[in-house]
Amino acid sequence: MTNEIPTRNEVDLDIHSPEYRDGTVAVEAEVRSKCPVAWTKHYDGHWVVTSHHGVGAGLRDRDRYSAAKTLDENGRLTGGVTIPTAETYRALPNESDPPEWDHYRKLVSRPFSPQSVEKLVPLIEKYTTEVIDHMIELGEADFVMQVGSPVTALITLDVIGLPLGDWRFYAERIHQTFTGMPGDGSSEAGIPGIHKRLSETITERRANPGKGLLDDLIASEIEGEPVTDDVIKDLLYDILIGGFDTTAGLLAASLKYLAGKTEVQKRLLEDDDFLRTATEEFLRWVSPAVGLAKTATQDIELEGQTIPAGDRIWFMYRAANWDPEEFENPETPDLERTPNRHYAFGAGIHRCLGSNLARAVFQTVLRQFLTRVPDYEVQEDQLQNYAYAATNAGFAYFPIKYTPGKRLSEHPIFETL
Repeated sequence: MTNEIPTRNEVDLDIHSPEYRDGTVAVEAEVRSKCPVAWTKHYDGHWVVTSHHGVGAGLRDRDRYSAAKTLDENGRLTGGVTIPTAETYRALPNESDPPEWDHYRKLVSRPFSPQSVEKLVPLIEKYTTEVIDHMIELGEADFVMQVGSPVTALITLDVIGLPLGDWRFYAERIHQTFTGMPGDGSSEAGIPGIHKRLSETITERRANPGKGLLDDLIASEIEGEPVTDDVIKDLLYDILIGGFDTTAGLLAASLKYLAGKTEVQKRLLEDDDFLRTATEEFLRWVSPAVGLAKTATQDIELEGQTIPAGDRIWFMYRAANWDPEEFENPETPDLERTPNRHYAFGAGIHRCLGSNLARAVFQTVLRQFLTRVPDYEVQEDQLQNYAYAATNAGFAYFPIKYTPGKRLSEHPIFETL
């Protein structure tokens, strides 16, 4: 008697290929139409899940799917939330499982609660004014690196307790990881540079305490044991990489859609309820975080397919958010769409820690930008999407032109940004 191998639907999808980068939602729609759960041979083989139901079911199941990184028989890191596995770091709490995940998440949750974020709104307004002041007189700018990224970077560094003057150091290196631009080969380039700077800052802060999440982490314990510097570094890295360019990309894509739509812009400025529903629709439509990987810990039936234990799975957030079974005319933004059960922030234990902060930054920057730069024009022939379209839906370069305006603040935080 022979054991029958279950038939599996296969697709030829390379999530890091130029074809996917250029086709994105069209490629995802084609894959979803063939089978909502399918196998691809690329990167040693993995499953792709494209349906709204399948993505939600997988993300909410904390028992049968693992996001943890482990060492294989050759001493290499395997697993984690990326495909292929990023072997040089561990992003926490994302790349851990319960109960370890529960300890890590608890350590970093408080500053990102709805109540904490509400108190941050005046500070977000202040940083937004500061950043726009630095570009308002120029008449042209790269929105991503001159508006969206610096606002998000400044408020995030403020919450963490990292030096505000380091915003460009972190922002440029995070941007570099998504654009595919090579580093200069030094220890200060790209992701290694971020980890080196974080390690140095943690060491310095142990000797000279400050104020912020970093200092709270240094003083924290897990089950009676002090939190190590490596864990603190990995927790902070996950916060930095998860917020900077995703929020900037959400803003840029939304402004691209809104360009020239003066009546819609006016309503966004005047109607708080409309701004809230529009925010959720832009999150769904853009889906700045595109996907997340997990590993099956046991044989799983999902959307009619048998996923064997040990197989890797890529849950495609944007594909789920454009599933016509859940969203009518998903390719067309409906800024009054309700209900809107999108997975732009994930779901289950992988629901984005910074979702409340991202919404607050988005709404604050959007309103102030539309007020102060009402005649902006997107230079669409010069737009550059990210090279790594599977992880972030943002822009490497988002040039705009506009009528120069006046600065608002008489006392800038920075002479230059």
